Amino acid sequence: MNNNTIISQSSNLFGRLTIISLCISFYLGFLVEGLYNYTGLRTIFLFIGLVFFFIKMVLRPKLQIDSHFFTYTLIMFPLAVLSLGFWHNLNGINVYFTIVTFIIIVSSGYDFFLKVIKYIAYILLILAMYEFITKSYLFVVYRQTEWGVLPLDPKFYGGYSQIFRAKGLFEGPLALSQFAIGLAFLFRSNIKILVVAVLLTILANGRLGMVITGIIFILYFVTKYDLISILKSKKFIRLFIVSLVLIISATVYLIDEKSIERISNSFSFEDNSNTARLYYWEKAINIFGDYNIFNILFGNSGYFREVTGNSAENGWLMLLLDNGILGFLFYFFPLLIVSLLSLKHSTEHWHYVGVLFLAMMVQTFNLGVSASLLYWLIMYSLFIEIKKTKDYV
Repeated sequence: MNNNTIISQSSNLFGRLTIISLCISFYLGFLVEGLYNYTGLRTIFLFIGLVFFFIKMVLRPKLQIDSHFFTYTLIMFPLAVLSLGFWHNLNGINVYFTIVTFIIIVSSGYDFFLKVIKYIAYILLILAMYEFITKSYLFVVYRQTEWGVLPLDPKFYGGYSQIFRAKGLFEGPLALSQFAIGLAFLFRSNIKILVVAVLLTILANGRLGMVITGIIFILYFVTKYDLISILKSKKFIRLFIVSLVLIISATVYLIDEKSIERISNSFSFEDNSNTARLYYWEKAINIFGDYNIFNILFGNSGYFREVTGNSAENGWLMLLLDNGILGFLFYFFPLLIVSLLSLKHSTEHWHYVGVLFLAMMVQTFNLGVSASLLYWLIMYSLFIEIKKTKDYV
């Protein structure tokens, strides 16, 4: 074994250690906080991950990421620096500096990261099922709310309505549902993980998560098989029936009458949560309209939440409010580029772009480090798949 091989293998090892450290930081931080009231684990393992990545780069100083995508992400540095002088606080900085984490993960071994996420998904499913059966959380964290500091326990997330919403290793069920949405996008060609994603949203009782993962589940079959092959393929029929029976059985067992009523109200304007969402959308548009020219361009991070005590319940509006038109375009352009490339090369990726755009209308993938990371990983996976098509130039 020559020196180059040893160096390459050592570099790959430290890349994997980087990914494991970052995943511990993202997905075990709340567990440790809830059980031991210690909030430093995320920072510690984030630092450890950076150290491992530094060693990897010393051994093999090459970023394993598509050069075009990497060049685009570098726009975030001047955007972040220029925006700081016009912000109310630094909450919106995650929108830009999550890109650093994204670059580190892709360069450390994107395929290995997907393997780790797959195992995390199975663990989350087991934990969520345990929570659902026992009707209790593995741990509870405390947060400042409009009613003071409260435990984010089952009652806080729907217990008073006699609806239990599992959360697994996350702070709350919404985060679990959001993870499941990201999981469905990343593993859109893996039916097993798609079923896991749908089940996670059911266990979390995430209405919009069920809709989005359900659409991706349907797109799997629509994009993979045409009508004639569907009718002829015994494999497809078996796969579809088994998947459908599993999801329906889980739905019947896991969703009670109150949950069904809650889900049915997802598209009702009489539902209180939808009414509140429309209120925050209108409020967001009005506040953005009152911004000065600099805040219109660069945003005013934290101001909207300071005024309303809530987010705008819309990822695109939050980008406008916190990061301005430039921040909005920074996130929107990849969607546009991937859509145009998909149409140009006659691929099905534009379907997923459309679903992701709609998901951002009701989910805030740009808020939070791990959620924002999922957004960029999804965009990268779509872009790379299109580049692998035979007629790509």
